[in-house]
Amino acid sequence: MTANSIFNAYIDANLVLLLAALLWFAARVLLNRTSFRQAGLMQLQMVYAICLAVALAPLVIAGHAVVTQAGLLGSGYSPSLSDYALAQFLNGRFQMAPSEFEALWMSRTVFTQQVTTLGSPLGIMVAAVLATGFSIYAARLLRNALKVRSVIRGGFLWRSLRGIDIVLTDRVDVPFSTRGMGRRYIVLPSGLLSQADDLRIAIAHELQHMRQGDLGWEIAVEVLRPVFFWNPGFAYLKREIEELRELACDQQVLTRRRIGLQDYCDCLLRVCDNAMGRNRPAQIIVPTVPLVRPEGGRRAARFLKRRVLSMLTQAQAAPSRLVTGLMILPFVAAISFGSLASQSNSADWSQDRLMLSTIVNLERLDQRTLATRY
Repeated sequence: MTANSIFNAYIDANLVLLLAALLWFAARVLLNRTSFRQAGLMQLQMVYAICLAVALAPLVIAGHAVVTQAGLLGSGYSPSLSDYALAQFLNGRFQMAPSEFEALWMSRTVFTQQVTTLGSPLGIMVAAVLATGFSIYAARLLRNALKVRSVIRGGFLWRSLRGIDIVLTDRVDVPFSTRGMGRRYIVLPSGLLSQADDLRIAIAHELQHMRQGDLGWEIAVEVLRPVFFWNPGFAYLKREIEELRELACDQQVLTRRRIGLQDYCDCLLRVCDNAMGRNRPAQIIVPTVPLVRPEGGRRAARFLKRRVLSMLTQAQAAPSRLVTGLMILPFVAAISFGSLASQSNSADWSQDRLMLSTIVNLERLDQRTLATRY
């Protein structure tokens, strides 16, 4: 593993993330025109599957390399866009000077070398931005994790059941759940003890997050945030996960019919109003899964309205696992193909690459001959 190969893999991961975000955006547009527009759990599972496909992309690439080396795909076959562009140029599909095409075709390789070797001002600037951003977001993640740990350790252990500790504390206004290495935690404001209905709703809500596996996904996304802090595709998928998991959780809690719709909505509004009224700058947001997002602002208000409307307009049961799986398959296939297509130019000198180098050398030789003649 060299710095060059690691940075190339990093570029590939960012490209696949952008592809995944575009695919999910298109899917959301289509789903909003169908009866599945309110199927929060199904959409959440689809986003999780898309993210998992992105995470498993390196295995797809490695598997493709093994199959290719075994000769099972046939010689010369490659889904790489760079190799495809080279083949199209050699077939005369591009009207471009060979030296210009080579410069364009090698631009990613040159950029990677500039960043990994700090061989140009651009490479130094990109490396500095990535290092600075990673340091800032990693430090913020560590600070928040230590803050959550301090809240849990400084709270009062109220209940403990099946590996879940329910902790009461005066340091937060919004109930949230999180997990450690071996245990899971539900952290509740102490004031909820005087509000039995809100206490029951908050616990039911956070337990549903645990059933959906949201705690592990929240921690995984936050750990990856320093790596992909600049990627708009990552930011979009992160926001979609945060919103869809709340919509899915609300719907699933109400589906159990142990909590009334009006009581549930009133609880959300009271908790949100209480959090905003205290005006505490130290509200804990990550890496936890809160009952409501305590950031404030128009976006939080719009999403709270969306949650209430989603609960009011929930019309049908969630689709079956078979339907969800069939809807996930095209996205997994597209991301797998995209991960192969995004690969950089191979380090090996293929026949097409040798031919391009020969053509470029002939072009340069011809230019020198003309310069000498005149």
